[in-house]
Amino acid sequence: MRWLVIKDFLRLIRINNLIIITATQIFAYFFLTPNLSFNQLFQSHFILLAISTFLVAAAGYIINDYMDVRLDLINKPERVIVGNTISRRWAMFLHIILNVLAILLAYAINKQIALLVFISGFSLWLYSQFLKKTYLIGNILVALLTAFTLWILHIFQSDMMLTGIWVYGIFAFVTTLVREIIKDTEDLRGDQNFKCRTLPIVLGVRKTKDVLLVLHFIIIGLTIAFCTSFMALSYSSNKIYIMFLMYMLILVLVPMFTMAWFIKIADTKRDFTRLSSMAKWIMIAGILSMVFWRF
Repeated sequence: MRWLVIKDFLRLIRINNLIIITATQIFAYFFLTPNLSFNQLFQSHFILLAISTFLVAAAGYIINDYMDVRLDLINKPERVIVGNTISRRWAMFLHIILNVLAILLAYAINKQIALLVFISGFSLWLYSQFLKKTYLIGNILVALLTAFTLWILHIFQSDMMLTGIWVYGIFAFVTTLVREIIKDTEDLRGDQNFKCRTLPIVLGVRKTKDVLLVLHFIIIGLTIAFCTSFMALSYSSNKIYIMFLMYMLILVLVPMFTMAWFIKIADTKRDFTRLSSMAKWIMIAGILSMVFWRF
């Protein structure tokens, strides 16, 4: 029973997503800071920042599930944890404790970082309470917060490569926005029962797919532009540039064009579930390309 509670708690906070967020920050901090050594990577203030980001994101996932219990009972009943394994009271308690710990750890770095972490936690609560069911605003907020996990690094460490932070932040923003709209389309049936005003409910599935294709081709265009200008932006040699282009072609661009086709033919809930997974893995592959910046 205790193991089941621990397992469901890890599911509740989306431990896999949190590991990706933390790994992204570590990768960005190391590969986009030219003069940073491997030993300096584990300096105390950066560890505090990474843990603080981890905790505030975990709190955001908890409050999201807390607010969405009735919706999730329709959209994904097998994944409902709040009210089952973990009580609603405990979920709210954990949400508050994780946010407080995140802010305190950020305050140990400096007041500015603490304020930004507080704003992030408040924004996640605002999203879960009011904005998730709105027309596009909630999607944009989540996408901004995803990008902000990278942008906050430049505030923390001013000598990071600003261009790199913005490139990957914009990439994370657009790919997250696409994925959030896909997830809304996937959850269309349950959202309709609760009079939500998400993009697929307001526009319909066909027009939502058109919006997805436009956004998706924007990020494809930006990715191609990034590939062509990589040498000017990074510290890489010609040999590394060739390796970078091969990596981007095989693991990012080909999957992107494949995903565009799947968006076009998507029709069922299962189709949009597949698209959500594809968007997630494309974002991970794109973010990992930052390993080529320093060599």
